[in-house]
Amino acid sequence: MKTGPRRQQILNLLEETGSLDVGDLADRFAVSVVTIRKDLDDLEREGLLQRTFGGAVFSHRSRFNKSFLERAGLHRREKRAIAAAALDYVKDGDTIILDAGTTTLALAQLLKQQVKSAFIITCSVPVALELSSAGYDILLLGGMVRNKSLALLGRETLAVLDRYRADKAFLGSSGFTAENGHATTDSRLSKNKAKALEAAGATLRVVDVARTDFDRDGKGTTSVDGASQSVSPSRTLNLHRNRGR
Repeated sequence: MKTGPRRQQILNLLEETGSLDVGDLADRFAVSVVTIRKDLDDLEREGLLQRTFGGAVFSHRSRFNKSFLERAGLHRREKRAIAAAALDYVKDGDTIILDAGTTTLALAQLLKQQVKSAFIITCSVPVALELSSAGYDILLLGGMVRNKSLALLGRETLAVLDRYRADKAFLGSSGFTAENGHATTDSRLSKNKAKALEAAGATLRVVDVARTDFDRDGKGTTSVDGASQSVSPSRTLNLHRNRGR
């Protein structure tokens, strides 16, 4: 059996059983345990399962749509470096707003490993799922689901967020230029970010350098910074990490 069909069958089995053993899979598909381990390692990198000692278990990330998983895999090392830098600004017991996006998801993955207690406010379904095992208090904002980013948005989202205040907000961005500042391709997401800016005592932007060349003319984007004029620029800290540095 070729690699692609075998891996699909592995995922089908995992969905049925919830866990798999390397030796059992090697016997089932008549391949070596080395081949099966490579299959499982590659599937884990794609976010489709979680490796365990001697096997694999079902991962909630496999429910995410393919475009989100692909974006989460891009510049993975850079996103983790940005997340690690952002983590320096978090204290136990903080109330934190986490924006939707793959860099904020990377922050959530580190957060649950190093911060014992927090109250998390998020519009991101993946972030809420990632932190569900951390023991935090989590407020998942209501609203309509945006398929591409799995973000919640709309009037319901803003209404709930308006009732809360946070110590810090960590916001992503579709792009950044010196001329136009931070931007997003969806005006509804821009409103989420503007409301978070109002709610947080301090705001940190977590943006991969790949975003800095985004749409230099600002066409087809909505300015995030311009959406909340009452927020002082001194309260916003941008965290960028260049690739290869």
